[in-house]
Amino acid sequence: MKFSAVALFAAAASATAIFKVSDFTAACIAHSAQCSYEFNLASTSTGETTGVSCSAQVTSDGSLPAVTDGTCKESSRTWTVTKNDDGSLVLTASQQATPSSSSTGSHTIAASELEFQQTGASTQQVYTGAAAFVLTS
Repeated sequence: MKFSAVALFAAAASATAIFKVSDFTAACIAHSAQCSYEFNLASTSTGETTGVSCSAQVTSDGSLPAVTDGTCKESSRTWTVTKNDDGSLVLTASQQATPSSSSTGSHTIAASELEFQQTGASTQQVYTGAAAFVLTS
């Protein structure tokens, strides 16, 4: 048991911040079949302070959906959201670093940071976690 706790701590300590996310919002729109993700994405390796604007609007049943082809304005950066069986989401962003490699970072959004809100006859999922976090390797 002690070994696995130490191994987990070592793995977490060795993660490198690849991107900084700010102004993150994710929500399904009341009385609509649309959900949106919006955030700013800055590279930690270039010293960016503002980053680029990333967003997607996706059709859903009221729960925050997976995104397979997220884009960022005026940037080659791409991003995805995957849904886990435990209700969490994983935001992953990538950018081509060289012709043969890319920089990729991920962040898990815990299920506890997602909640369903009732609006009249409609129920929609919204993100309630921090607006800023890092994506790590």
